[in-house]
Amino acid sequence: MILHWFLPTNGDSRSDLRLGNAVGAAGSRVPYGSDERSPEIGYMGLIAGAAEELGFAAALTPTSSWCEDAWVVTAALTQLTRTFKFLVAFRPGLQSPTLAAQMAATFQRVSGGRLLLNLGTRGSTSLRPTRTCT
Repeated sequence: MILHWFLPTNGDSRSDLRLGNAVGAAGSRVPYGSDERSPEIGYMGLIAGAAEELGFAAALTPTSSWCEDAWVVTAALTQLTRTFKFLVAFRPGLQSPTLAAQMAATFQRVSGGRLLLNLGTRGSTSLRPTRTCT
């Protein structure tokens, strides 16, 4: 069995985040002074590193207006982990397949082959992936 985790690229808390709040100009949907954690690379690096140490193979990172960009965040996190892979959600209707192919090839080179793609054909209201590619 191969286990995967989830990276909270919109922030993290023990409460219902409601996931409808877009990431703003300040770079986080987490209000200042809140007990929620903002989606900073250092914090997500701790989560990814802990998941890696506990034996998880990869983490899903969402793609939506309510979170940080999955491609950029996970590329940065490859520099803070050794073998951990990142499952990036890709929706062909929202991004050029040619550009995505170039991004994926670059990601694979700089990460040592640690990109996994979650190919989704539905909008962000869909919770289930249609294909997972390696």
